[in-house]
Amino acid sequence: MRLRTLISLLLMFCCAAVQAQQTQFLADRHVARGMKCETCHTPDNKLKTSGDLDVCATCHGDYAAMIKKTDGKYEVNPHAQHEGALPCSECHQGHKEGKNYCGGCHNFVYKVP
Repeated sequence: MRLRTLISLLLMFCCAAVQAQQTQFLADRHVARGMKCETCHTPDNKLKTSGDLDVCATCHGDYAAMIKKTDGKYEVNPHAQHEGALPCSECHQGHKEGKNYCGGCHNFVYKVP
């Protein structure tokens, strides 16, 4: 009976660990690359800004750079859209699952990191 319980607990732990790895958010990916929370956040945990854009532009480049970087990777480039330079956080959520902003009006399917 104890062995069965131990095996059940181990399986539950392993499944939870695999699921946790599959549901990593964008912030987890940044931390895994050695970035600290202060890189993106102010001391009161607000997202820093860089000009009109989120602080993301500091490392990833401005909107023009993102359009160029993602050109040809999608049927319709999500960064070259008609709404102009949206804040990165409209799609890239950091601490929760990203959202497909364009999908609110269009049938474009994007996996948003």
